[in-house]
Amino acid sequence: MSFTPLSQQRLAIEAGLGPVLVVAGPGAGKTFCLIARIEHLISAGIDPQRICAVTFTNRAAEEIALRLGDRAEQITRGTIHAFCLAVLREFVEDAGLRRGFGVADEPYQKVILSRLNVPMDRRGQLLTLFSRQRFQGYRLTDGDARLFREYVSWLRARNMVDFDELITKAEPLAGRIADRWDYVLVDEFQDVNAVQYDLLKKLVEPHGNFFAVGDDEQSIFAWTGADPYVLERFHRDYDIVPIILDKNRRCSRQIFETARRVLAQNRKLFQKQLTADQESPHEVVAHGFRDEHEEATWLLDDLRADRTASGLSWGDYAILYRKHKLGEHVEGRLLRAGIPCRLARGRSLIEDEVIGYVIAALRVVRNPDDPAAMHTFAKCMLSEHFLQEVEAALSENSDFLVSARALAERRPPKDPDTRKLWRLIYQLENLRTLPRSHGTLPAVIEEILSQTVGPYRNKLEERHDELTDPADIPEAVALAETLQQASEISFAPRGGVEIALRGMLAGAGYRQLPSGPAGTVIDADPLTVFKALQLLDAGKLDTSLDRYVTFDFETTDNDAATCGVVEVGAVRVVNGEIVDRFHTMVNPFRPISPKATADVHGYGDADVRDAPSFTEIWPALRAFVGDDLMIAHNGMNFDVPVLRRLAAGRDGLDTLAFYDTLPLVRSLSPDSAKQEDIAHRFGIDCGRAHHALDDAITLAHIYRELQKLRAARARKAVLSNVLDYLGLALALESRDPSPESQLLFSIARYRTLGRYSDALEFYAASRTDTAPTLDDVIQKLGGKALMMRLRAQRDPAQRYATAVARLNALVSEGTLEESIDLLLERVALSTSEGVELAPDRVNLLTLHSTKGLEFSRVYILGVEDYEITGFQPTQEEVEEARRLIYVGMTRARDRLVLTRVERRFGRDTGGTSFLEEMGLRPRPLHMRDPNLRPALLG
Repeated sequence: MSFTPLSQQRLAIEAGLGPVLVVAGPGAGKTFCLIARIEHLISAGIDPQRICAVTFTNRAAEEIALRLGDRAEQITRGTIHAFCLAVLREFVEDAGLRRGFGVADEPYQKVILSRLNVPMDRRGQLLTLFSRQRFQGYRLTDGDARLFREYVSWLRARNMVDFDELITKAEPLAGRIADRWDYVLVDEFQDVNAVQYDLLKKLVEPHGNFFAVGDDEQSIFAWTGADPYVLERFHRDYDIVPIILDKNRRCSRQIFETARRVLAQNRKLFQKQLTADQESPHEVVAHGFRDEHEEATWLLDDLRADRTASGLSWGDYAILYRKHKLGEHVEGRLLRAGIPCRLARGRSLIEDEVIGYVIAALRVVRNPDDPAAMHTFAKCMLSEHFLQEVEAALSENSDFLVSARALAERRPPKDPDTRKLWRLIYQLENLRTLPRSHGTLPAVIEEILSQTVGPYRNKLEERHDELTDPADIPEAVALAETLQQASEISFAPRGGVEIALRGMLAGAGYRQLPSGPAGTVIDADPLTVFKALQLLDAGKLDTSLDRYVTFDFETTDNDAATCGVVEVGAVRVVNGEIVDRFHTMVNPFRPISPKATADVHGYGDADVRDAPSFTEIWPALRAFVGDDLMIAHNGMNFDVPVLRRLAAGRDGLDTLAFYDTLPLVRSLSPDSAKQEDIAHRFGIDCGRAHHALDDAITLAHIYRELQKLRAARARKAVLSNVLDYLGLALALESRDPSPESQLLFSIARYRTLGRYSDALEFYAASRTDTAPTLDDVIQKLGGKALMMRLRAQRDPAQRYATAVARLNALVSEGTLEESIDLLLERVALSTSEGVELAPDRVNLLTLHSTKGLEFSRVYILGVEDYEITGFQPTQEEVEEARRLIYVGMTRARDRLVLTRVERRFGRDTGGTSFLEEMGLRPRPLHMRDPNLRPALLG
């Protein structure tokens, strides 16, 4: 589709050489102008190879390529991070790096922070602070400054840089390559930070041909160092009059005029009169509700009614919000109502499960001694609850494999988790040796994908809640005792079943198994034999802790990032019994929220006025814990980050080890994971719930029961290696199967027919004339066609077609090391890919992820002071919040609805200052007369 430029757009497109600043409002065609400017330069005789276009998203770079066609290949174009990476590759030694340096993407950065004992919920925030320190001179606290130094040391020791360093290390080198281009264009200039601006100025210094297009009123990424005043710096530095693109061609007049009002209170950098001419039958409205449930109920009804009336597709609708939690709540309501939707957060390569697995494996291949790379791979392979145990065992003074091997040797050898750990160890060792046997990256990827992708799975463990504990089957217990005492074991003839049972015992490690009746003759059904063997195999399973400390905090409110502690309770457990207790009240030196007093623990400010501070009680708490493991329920999301925040910089914090029971609970049962509900299921008296010592005692009893359940699950899951023989035995069994036998047969028969089993071969070699033929057995198991399909060896390109295609598109020729480095770089850069929209689903988006998008219908939920800005925002934060709302509002073409609630997720939402600035007064719809028009002011 071609567009005829408006007069102001033509001024920008056809401007003379030299610096040009284009200030473009939303929907004014700034990307169109940038691309048209490139076309104009080429038509004026400038060599495309002498043009450099810098973007801030991969989507914008791809749009340039799409619109310019073949000419785009001659232009240097791409994101500023990709540009800087190319500079560092060329001048690696001048940048203070070593050849072959890697780029640390966000998952790898967070693994580094985890190795530095930074709580999970603080890692993203800390990376943001690091960025602000580098780009804005933000002063870190002493503790954060120490972490920053250790983080950078970790990167240096492994010859890696993160995304911020791509910029800071490339900026001094920009002048070395400035003579390569005659014209530089920059899109989304308001997102440029000070260091990036200095880099760009060096690029244009030889010629001064600098075309910058942006909008100071759409600067919404302050945490990255972006500052709308960078446009004013450009204006000042080059002494030029900006070209204002003043015509919005996207929004209706009603929407645009309302959106402009929200910015009226902000300081103005440029004088501009922006307008929109399209009329819409829909006025902008704001609705108020009591809570998020009432808001979502109305939203569902309105979506259905509007779609019925308009005939639009679901993809024409967008629901915008400030925080992911709100989007996830709405997603659940939409899906339950049968409305198709999608949380569109951007789909980078690393978010693909298969590609993420390959990338984690390649990091080990490339850096076989990097513990963070091995730790990242372990996160792909182990369950969340078991990964906690592995992480707690990691030693800072030895490498990952040494610590993992030591843990595996300490654990019961036949425990399913121990087997998974050994598999991880063997797989890591194999990955480290791959470069010796595979010389090209495609061959390495094929070998990696020849293994099972993703977490190690045990089919019996996955279905444990449907299986009977062997210890609860009297016949299995009795048979286990018989088998344990027997020296020679055989089975009574059962129409071929005895052959399968003999193979099952052989697989379980028994050796004296005569083919005819001799020694101890067993006459039992296959299920009983299998359960008896499981019971014996699990006899040495004991992963329970001898001693630990359970603890709990009661707090001023439920915000882990800011709350104070009002009560601490902890108990020490030794050999399953509580032997010591710790309890104290704490003065948080901040008000206790009314909700906490009324609905949670019941403590008010007067109850803690004379109590010691957390600083004062810390030495006693730390001494009580000693060297024991600290256990909390939902601890990693609340109690542990609260403890780390309040005890930051104090003696003894860094040596504490924590365990969260929540992942274990979720892995054991689909039922409610709330502590009170778990206690109720176990018949445990909670005492005074939501009082710290009572909750710590309750958790001690709960954890004891959880360990029993975990042991029962282990008993049900052992001996999965003999499932193929169990499947054979169940296929031959003539008695009516029990429900559990049917379940096990449905699992086991695929193993029996599969390419890794020798059960059918063993049966064929051992059968007598009275036993069913091999063909009969195969038919009972599912038939030859199924067997051929299971035994066919599909290559990775068939099993993981989409992932392999995406990877192959990024693989370049070169040495193995060079190819891996380049692939890792490209995957790391893909984390800045734009949002991928769904044409047939309602799009759920954060306000920050909507730039460049547009929809016919837009709902902005949560236009509330606390939801948008948080508590006690600075003036700069309020101004950026207005810009953020403005960006969201101007995504709408025809209809825009804003909502607020009085309480969201149990908390007050603050005022309605943003709606008031727009001239909108939301009316509570639970009190609203349907015959009244929505209130519109101004």
